[in-house]
Amino acid sequence: MGDYAGAVAAARAFLEAGFSAAPVQFQNEDPPQRPWPPASPPLPWCYFEMVQLDDRLRGVGLPGNQVWLAIGRISINVFVPKGYGLADHLAIAGQLDTLFRSKTIYNGEPGVALRFWSEQGQGPSIQGGDSSSDDGNWFGAAVVIPFQLFYVK
Repeated sequence: MGDYAGAVAAARAFLEAGFSAAPVQFQNEDPPQRPWPPASPPLPWCYFEMVQLDDRLRGVGLPGNQVWLAIGRISINVFVPKGYGLADHLAIAGQLDTLFRSKTIYNGEPGVALRFWSEQGQGPSIQGGDSSSDDGNWFGAAVVIPFQLFYVK
């Protein structure tokens, strides 16, 4: 039976299989290894996090055979060195937007599916950007991907 942990693993595998424009760091893991000495100029990189915001009963049935719906968002922050150029930065973010747009994965068993859009039909979007990194050397933009996870419990 599908569950949230399986959905996170499936989303990560989907990203790793379809995106190679920049190294990706995942929640609560060591950052990807960088070349040493540090690359000059520094290279773009991404930070992936998947957060469940709500979980609700979606269908009828006996416990153990009910469809549940977890909703949430994936945020992939794309960081580039200051001065990298907005067009190139947005091109990396755009690859992520395209990769996840209107896709359904993690659907190998009945009643289980991870869909990358919201209940209201909103898809991935590139949201803003800022240069407020701790060291002042990075500019970031977020790709926000709403998701719906249907699973049987």
